[in-house]
Amino acid sequence: MKRELEKALRVKSLSKEILQELLEDRISYKEEDLRQVVEVLARSVNELSDLYIGRPCDHEVVLKGTIMKMRIGLNTVKMKKEIIGK
Repeated sequence: MKRELEKALRVKSLSKEILQELLEDRISYKEEDLRQVVEVLARSVNELSDLYIGRPCDHEVVLKGTIMKMRIGLNTVKMKKEIIGK
């Protein structure tokens, strides 16, 4: 249970990092890049909802997959940002 809690806290931390990147002033993103981020985040929410509704699944595997997807989203946001007014 402790490992699951640690992983859940990591998911929360990654979501905060993604929000901080997206809300940064003077930053713009291409629609294609944002679409990719939305897709991986939507897949993450879908998997996390399976845990909540009690579908039979391995919680640790789901959390690990969610973390990986969120890292992909965060990396996309960090690497694809364009500074406005360079």
